[in-house]
Amino acid sequence: MTRIHLFEFTDLTWYPQTFRTIQTDYLQLASSLGSGHKNLIPLLINALQKAKTSNIIDLCSGGMGPWKNLQKQLEKEGVLINIKLTDKYPNLDSIRRISDLSNSRIRYISDSIDATNVPEQLEGMRTIFEGFHHFKPEQARQILMDAQEKGRSIGVFDASLIPPFGIILLVLSPIITLLTYLFATPFIRPFSLSRLFWTYILPIVPLATCWDGIVSLIRVYSVEELNNLVNPIKNTKYIWETGLVSTGTPIFNFTYIVGYPNA
Repeated sequence: MTRIHLFEFTDLTWYPQTFRTIQTDYLQLASSLGSGHKNLIPLLINALQKAKTSNIIDLCSGGMGPWKNLQKQLEKEGVLINIKLTDKYPNLDSIRRISDLSNSRIRYISDSIDATNVPEQLEGMRTIFEGFHHFKPEQARQILMDAQEKGRSIGVFDASLIPPFGIILLVLSPIITLLTYLFATPFIRPFSLSRLFWTYILPIVPLATCWDGIVSLIRVYSVEELNNLVNPIKNTKYIWETGLVSTGTPIFNFTYIVGYPNA
């Protein structure tokens, strides 16, 4: 599928923070349900070892992404990591919630962090889960180039559709999203009256999420497009790898690009 770059509501600076939080919490719940991210562990371990680090700097985090489960899966492989979550629009509710977790190895940085120019003091492997498609090619290349120039490893992972079932899901996604919002909202924490109002009374956020979900899937970079992003910036001091990894379903693959210093 050819990539089409339309807007998403969460990209817009005027999108209300209340709506952004409700949408982020819903996506956080959705991302925690699957186990397909465990298939990315070999890629993560290799990049961590190449960069000689046990720190993760997660960019465009929104909520917590897959890290609650993924950290435990890495621990089972004997890999202990410290995770710092970052975002250009930090989710304050997530910051409070994560700071209360007993596991102190996951922290949410309250400062706004630009993925195209990550501060030098944030040392570690950079990751982006389901967020790279938000960036236009020139911005996406800058994110990758910033990691390469500063000698940081980076892993970018986005779910991409597998025909024909993925295309069917794309067509049905508005209905699926609305139904899952209706059923899942009572189980999302923390409890919020505004969440109930903007879901059941005036369902603006579910409708915005429907749009964003469709746009996300048609904005994902293909493997060929990822290669085109890094071809102009390649050098012998840095290694780039691209490819597909199974999510364990016939609907999605993970499209990925991983980079790390050449030892």
